[in-house]
Amino acid sequence: MNSLVETENLCKSFRSGSQRLEILTGLCLTVEKGEMVAVTGASGSGKSTLLHLLGGMDRPDEGSVKILGREITELAPLELSRFRNETVGFVFQSQHLLPEFTALENVMMPLLLRNTDRREAAAAAEKLLADAGLAQRNHHRPGQLSGGEQQRVALARALVGAPILLLADEPTGNLDPKTGLAIGELMRTLHTRHALTSVVVTHNEKLAQTCSRIYRLENGALT
Repeated sequence: MNSLVETENLCKSFRSGSQRLEILTGLCLTVEKGEMVAVTGASGSGKSTLLHLLGGMDRPDEGSVKILGREITELAPLELSRFRNETVGFVFQSQHLLPEFTALENVMMPLLLRNTDRREAAAAAEKLLADAGLAQRNHHRPGQLSGGEQQRVALARALVGAPILLLADEPTGNLDPKTGLAIGELMRTLHTRHALTSVVVTHNEKLAQTCSRIYRLENGALT
């Protein structure tokens, strides 16, 4: 076994008024290096919550989250921030692109946050945008791009820092079927080209079927 992601007894709940909603209840997940794993399930089942815990964007009530054997739930805030920036790439249903910046500048941003030389960051961003099929759209702002093009920019931004783990939350959810299929194919290509390990939350059956394994999140656990 060559695990990159390991969770054990992962529990997470949220308070709603006077009630506490149990979202994850003793969830266990192992993802091997190089795998592309899909997580499906009904809306509100906790899929996004799981991704947030895997990426260190939230902390569990109980349980363990290990990335390459490192227990991220025990990291101090600064260490956790560095971990997210250097180890994990995130892609969301809404691209969260900065509207006042060009595609190139949006992709450069994670590297600039590391104090990477601007020319070096620009060169890396240009390469990723070319990989994503947007070599001719570097200097367009998000408002000048289609939804599919914006998601390609978001993918390039997620990968520009050379992460080992890609976490994608409904990456085709806002796209029409044809564009969603193209984005799914691009994700698979980039997953292989960049030697990623990927966890993809999706309602898109065709995207899920391209993955190494498919899990369903139900009643707080994976089946």
